[in-house]
Amino acid sequence: MFLRKMKSWASGLFLGGALLLAGMPAQAADNWPNKQITFVIALGPGGSADRTARLVAQRMQDELGVPIRAINQQGGGGHVGHTYFMNMPKDGSFFLFTSIHPYISSAILNKNANYKLDDFAFINGQWTDTDLFALNAKLPFQTLDEFMDAVKKEPGKYRVSVVPGSTGHINTILLLEAYGLPADAVNIVTYESGGAARTAAAGGQVDMTVLAADGSISIKEFIRPLAVASDERLEDWDAPTLNEVLTARGLDAVTPLVGSMRGLAAHAEFKQKHPERFEKVAQAYQKVLSDEGFKAQLKEQRIGSDWLGPDKTTEIIESNYQILERFKDQI
Repeated sequence: MFLRKMKSWASGLFLGGALLLAGMPAQAADNWPNKQITFVIALGPGGSADRTARLVAQRMQDELGVPIRAINQQGGGGHVGHTYFMNMPKDGSFFLFTSIHPYISSAILNKNANYKLDDFAFINGQWTDTDLFALNAKLPFQTLDEFMDAVKKEPGKYRVSVVPGSTGHINTILLLEAYGLPADAVNIVTYESGGAARTAAAGGQVDMTVLAADGSISIKEFIRPLAVASDERLEDWDAPTLNEVLTARGLDAVTPLVGSMRGLAAHAEFKQKHPERFEKVAQAYQKVLSDEGFKAQLKEQRIGSDWLGPDKTTEIIESNYQILERFKDQI
């Protein structure tokens, strides 16, 4: 009799505890994350995306309470890294922190990717840069017009460094079109990171580079700025806007693409199955970017600290995807 009462009491206790847990909010019962998180960087080391990802990882791991490692999976203008990320577990242990625009869209349009935009849940576009058209400083050309006249006289002679599928790549084609030149009027040399493409321009392996303006501060003494792909001039560069140059020459203005957007994305499946966990990551990221000390650290390294949030980031990427479709056969 005593044993039966004990069993009945224990069963009741277990059932009551189970009912209590069932009635608790999911967030309270969920201790996620409880293991290491990985940031996959789809571009090479040393570039703007790589530097941004590693700095953010250091801060976000304190907010989330687990270590965050950052690994590079470069190749194919980001396509190798995107594919690697999509093949990783979709449980929130892997995130993509890289130039989420335009490389994902470019790979979908040009690399026969087996993923689409809807497979990614974009969290935030932290830093969208402006492209800079710049020459190796040892070249004699002082203006963009002078350089483009030389290109027209000797097509195929001059080399331009870009990251494949980047806005710099597309803005190079836009520049050639504006001057009435075909895409092969220059030798477009591709590198798997902005750092490598900048090094090539600074060292004279290429003649011109079209890359992020902020990220190019580090090679400022080795290059000559010719124009910026924006509506307004930039404080750090003594150069006109591209459309200032074109209209002064009597050419039609163009709409250059905004530069690379560095930021964080998750698997769409992760967001769908675990919306509270997705929100936890977003809140941690937003909190990190609201820290004044960290923002100052990023500013010192010419890295932006914008918080756009998932909805605005997704809106921008989807809108620009339509523009990129025009160039799908040229990059």
